[in-house]
Amino acid sequence: KYKLSLESYGAARAAMMSLKNEEGKSLRITPNLLVVAPALEGKARQILFAQQIEGSDNIYYKSAELMVLPELAGMDTAWFLLDTSRPIKPFLVQERQPVEFVPMDKPGDANVFMRRQYLYGTEWRGNAGYTLWQLAYMSTGTTAYPAS
Repeated sequence: KYKLSLESYGAARAAMMSLKNEEGKSLRITPNLLVVAPALEGKARQILFAQQIEGSDNIYYKSAELMVLPELAGMDTAWFLLDTSRPIKPFLVQERQPVEFVPMDKPGDANVFMRRQYLYGTEWRGNAGYTLWQLAYMSTGTTAYPAS
């Protein structure tokens, strides 16, 4: 039911697009980005870019863009459907201090002089989090959030 398929993709779109506010008005959510692990790339491409599937017209043809994230390798059944068309995105990254590259590779550095080791690192300060939960749908392959 929750594994990526034409049916589960359609159910997720319908669930997101059907969300209403407390006054009963549509939130006008339009999912436009499907995010998958490399293991699901073939299935996702079929859903989004095949004009026909098993002899029938694909009603979801070009209904969203596709993003394949290598970072999701190992989460081979997880997929995400997002609405990124608004000024407010589903996720927020707040940077307090930009990334700073820190090399320790000069002959006078203790680690270079004593051990012949060259060390490199980075430092960053910030946070990341969710904004509006309504703009994101996630399926692990066995469970979906928000439930559809």
